[in-house]
Amino acid sequence: YHLSFLQVYKKYKKGLELTKLEKEMLILRLRKIEEIDALAKGDVELMEVANELKRLSLDINTVGLYDAAEENEKMMNSLKAEGERDGIKKGANNEKKSIAKNLLKDGLPIPKISEYTGLSQKQITMLM
Repeated sequence: YHLSFLQVYKKYKKGLELTKLEKEMLILRLRKIEEIDALAKGDVELMEVANELKRLSLDINTVGLYDAAEENEKMMNSLKAEGERDGIKKGANNEKKSIAKNLLKDGLPIPKISEYTGLSQKQITMLM
């Protein structure tokens, strides 16, 4: 049995009937207390979960842990994006150097290679 959170959420938003398992999955992702209460209504176990979620949302330590985890995730995403940009930049620079080496082998003058690749004449000279 495979459940996709996105499919369950779409089903919920359309107002379609959810299975117990779908409700259990969804209740952990909802953020609004009113939505959590409405989803749990009529189910003793889900109402217990809803009450615990409300209690935890008011607990300063839990909120602090959640905020710290959220900040950590943002930082990790930012570092990942920065790493990808650096990798792309390095890859492009390596490609320029590779092209410059081939142009040097073909006997093109360094000023022309610099013009074509965007590398400085000093960088090209160091490739020799």
